[in-house]
Amino acid sequence: MAQGKRDFWRFRLIADLAPAPVCRGPRVWFHAASVGEVNGSLGVVRRLRSACPHTDLFLSVGTPQGYHFARSHVPDGVRVFAAPVDVPWAVCRTISNLSPDLFVALESEFWPVLHWCLRKHRIPVVLLNGHISERSWRRYRRLSFIFGHVFRGIQWAAVKGAEDKDRLTTLGVPADRIVVMGSAKYDTLVDRADSAVIATWRRRLGLAEGAPVVVGGSLRGVECLTLLEIFRRLRNDQPGLVGIFAPRHLDRVPQMVEWLERNRLSYEFLSSFLSSTPRSRHADCLIVDGIGHLFELYGLADLVFCGGTLVPVGGHNIVEPVAWAKTVYYGPHIEKVLDEHRILSGYGIGVMVSDAESLYKRWRDALTAGRLAESRDAAARKALDELAGAADRQVAVLQRFLNCSGSSASWNPMME
Repeated sequence: MAQGKRDFWRFRLIADLAPAPVCRGPRVWFHAASVGEVNGSLGVVRRLRSACPHTDLFLSVGTPQGYHFARSHVPDGVRVFAAPVDVPWAVCRTISNLSPDLFVALESEFWPVLHWCLRKHRIPVVLLNGHISERSWRRYRRLSFIFGHVFRGIQWAAVKGAEDKDRLTTLGVPADRIVVMGSAKYDTLVDRADSAVIATWRRRLGLAEGAPVVVGGSLRGVECLTLLEIFRRLRNDQPGLVGIFAPRHLDRVPQMVEWLERNRLSYEFLSSFLSSTPRSRHADCLIVDGIGHLFELYGLADLVFCGGTLVPVGGHNIVEPVAWAKTVYYGPHIEKVLDEHRILSGYGIGVMVSDAESLYKRWRDALTAGRLAESRDAAARKALDELAGAADRQVAVLQRFLNCSGSSASWNPMME
C-alpha cells in the first residue's frame, strides 16, 4: 500500500499519466480533490457523457483513495488520472497532453499555478458544487496577492449556498457569474443506491436476518471513541448488536483499536472481508479501515450517526444515509449542512441530538422498542427530490459552454 502511495505521488509530481485525447470533439477536464469531490462530480459526468457523447472527459484526482474510488465509479469512456502537483512542470505537461477546452474545478480546488497556466492557454474555468468555508475564505483574502488571479479567472460558478456566493464575490468572482444551485452530490446518491449491493454486503459480513446494525460514519476526533463507547453500552442490553464505525481519517484507526483492546471488546477490520475468499465474522464490532465503502455500508444500518457534528467541525454528508431511506442522527455542530438539516428534519428523517448521552438514550429506546424496521421511503424520496436536480442544471450550463448536443459538439470559446 505504501508503495502504491509513493507511485501515486510520483505520478502527480512528474505528470506522466495524463492521457491524450481520442475524440475530435471538445475536451473537458474535471478536477477533484478526493472521494467526496469525486462523489459530487459523478452525477454531472454521467449526464454530460450521455448528453455530449462526442466529448472527451477527463477526471484528475489528488489522493490515492479518491483515484481508486473514481476508477471504479466513473462511467465508461471517462479517463481518470493522478492530478498534477501545483508546480509549473507538472501542470504544463498535463495541459499539453490534454489540450482541454474547458476546465471544471469541484468544490474548492483553487491552485495558483494551475489557474495561471489555464489562463495563459486561454482555457475557460468553471466551478461546480462550489463551497468556501469561513476559514478558507479568510486565508484566501489574506493571501489575495497569490490567489486573486485564481478567482478573477473563474468564468462561471455554481455554488452550494448564498454564503458561498457572497464569499466568492468578495474574493474577486463577478457576482453575475455566480449561481446558487446546491450540490450535485445528491443526484449522485440517487444514482448509486442499489439494493443488490446491500444484499452482497450482508452475505459478505454474515449479517443474520433481523440482527440490528448501527453505523457511525465520518467520525472526527473524539467521536471515534464516543461511538465505540455508545456501542459498548448498547450491547449490554442487545447482545446481537453489530456496530460498523468509519473514521473520517484513517490515522484514527490505531486509536480506536487501542480503545477496543483496553476495553476488551473484540473487533475486526472491514478490509478482512473484501477478498474474493469468503470468511466468517467472529466479532460484532467492525472498523472501516479503507476509503470508499461508507455510502454502501449506510444501507445496512438500522441506526445511523453522521460525524463531524458532536465536535465543532460543521458536519459531513448527512444526506447519504437518506438515499437508503434511513433516518440519520447527528450532533449540534452542523454549520456546513444547515440547509440539509432543515430539509431532513422537516421530513422527520434527520434527528439532531445535543450530545453523546442524548444519542445513546435515543438509540437505546429505539432498540428496546424494536422501532427499527419502520419504512421511511416516502419521506426520503421527498427530501431527496428537494435536494436533487443540481446535476441536470449544471450540465445544461456546461452544454452551453461546449455548444454541444447529443449528436455533435463544437467548442464555443466566446461563451461567458
